Amino acid sequence: MTTGRKYAIALTAGLGLIMGILDNTIVNIALVPISKDLNVDLATVQWLITGYFLSQAAVIPVAGYLGNRYGARRIFMLCVAFFTLGSLLCGIAPDATLLIIFRIIQGIGAGALFPLGQTLALNPFEPHERAKAMSVIILPVLLGPILGPILGGWLNDAFSWHYLFLINVPIGILTIYLTWRIMPADKPAEIKEGDKGFDYTGLTLSTLGILGIVYGFTLVNEIDPATRTALNPMGIAYGWSYWLVWTLAGVGALLIAVFCVYELRLVEPIMDLRLFKDYNFTISSIVTCVLSGTVFGALLLLPVFLQQVRLPHMSALDTGLALVPQGIGVMIGAAGGGFLFNRIGARILTGGGTIMVIISLWQFGNLTPTTDGWDMVPWNFLLGMGLGFTFIPSQTLAFLTLSGPALAKASSLFNVTRQIASTVATAVIVTLLVQQTTHHANQLQAEAMRNLPPGTPPPNPADPQFAGAMEQLAAQAGTRGTNDVFIYLAFGTVLVVLLSFLLPSRKSIAEQEAAHKALGGSDVMPVHMG
Repeated sequence: MTTGRKYAIALTAGLGLIMGILDNTIVNIALVPISKDLNVDLATVQWLITGYFLSQAAVIPVAGYLGNRYGARRIFMLCVAFFTLGSLLCGIAPDATLLIIFRIIQGIGAGALFPLGQTLALNPFEPHERAKAMSVIILPVLLGPILGPILGGWLNDAFSWHYLFLINVPIGILTIYLTWRIMPADKPAEIKEGDKGFDYTGLTLSTLGILGIVYGFTLVNEIDPATRTALNPMGIAYGWSYWLVWTLAGVGALLIAVFCVYELRLVEPIMDLRLFKDYNFTISSIVTCVLSGTVFGALLLLPVFLQQVRLPHMSALDTGLALVPQGIGVMIGAAGGGFLFNRIGARILTGGGTIMVIISLWQFGNLTPTTDGWDMVPWNFLLGMGLGFTFIPSQTLAFLTLSGPALAKASSLFNVTRQIASTVATAVIVTLLVQQTTHHANQLQAEAMRNLPPGTPPPNPADPQFAGAMEQLAAQAGTRGTNDVFIYLAFGTVLVVLLSFLLPSRKSIAEQEAAHKALGGSDVMPVHMG
């Protein structure tokens, strides 16, 4: 296969990926317009996010299995069709109930796009070529949180919220056509001796287990409707003490444990846990999970700071524009990571990129209530470049010695672990932000009361000056809380620097590539650390 054809396949897979990734963030900014237009409360509309997220989580584990069983290209096209149909139905939905149902259909299609797209994009490339291919398909993941608010804000303001969904329809049709024309047809896997057919037991255990864990930790930061009052219309989050959080997470973990024991006994499991015998895959999965937990926290904190803490608050569109330098850094870092991987290896790239991330996170720990996008330009750019340099080698290394059916299974397993890590980390980060903000607010209030002259009457809540003072206090407390969390993230990311020393050297990677070529590109190759 020619190099041009290989990259055409990677770009086609990337086109499918960017739809699913963008829809993780593009809808967020339109929740208020949708709730007003459909005359429902925000708690109901929030299920557009939760339902989409959970339906993705349910599908990811079986994507590789279905791709191997029935053909990766065939299942990829089917999932793009599901996503496109769901988008069309969301765009014309007449009420909130149908909109949420159609959003779940959209999520079912989106959940399999990344593992299958990753598999289709990497399969044509030899191990030494995969870093450059990975730089093509990783961009949607890193750029989604940045481009989503920009595109979503523009579509909502210029047209209506319906077009946040309808824009996917022509892109989806184009992706299906290009997949059919460009990607080579693949044959379903042959039924092996001892294979009992489709693994319905594994499907049920994995789906319920992952949904239990993901939804359990998602509940931590969801608002309890019973706490919404006239004085506190936003309500209070369930928090870590909510019994259902630990019940769902515990039951989910138990089901996953049963699933692991059951799957290890099968010839053709839904998720092949034996892949963790591959050193590259295991250490890269650990690095990516830690990175997903710390780095994506920054991608969450910055928009929250700019839109809800900083004075004056910035719109979603302006926030997205303020994060453009981060997107530029991501593109440069991803391109540089893909180019340098074969020259200096994963160890130096990951360590160097992580140091860039740590420096930027530390600098974000010095925000003020008036910090704007211009003040953040150098650190946003450095963060983006560090992300590109770090994610490319770790994810390329994970699949370096895998191909064929093993690559499809590995992609699903890799993305499942990353999704669980991101969900848990998001819950922890949001909780820390609320906790630290509340702590600083109490400190600032106590300090203000101590500084009042003796005999000063209690403040009047109806006084405009009091309202302005409280707004300033909230901004200061929120800024200090945000700074605290960024510092915590900087310290947490140091773990990735330490893990980078466990990654194989450039010499070891070259030996593995040579062995893979000598074996004729077998599906799985023994890996030894060097």
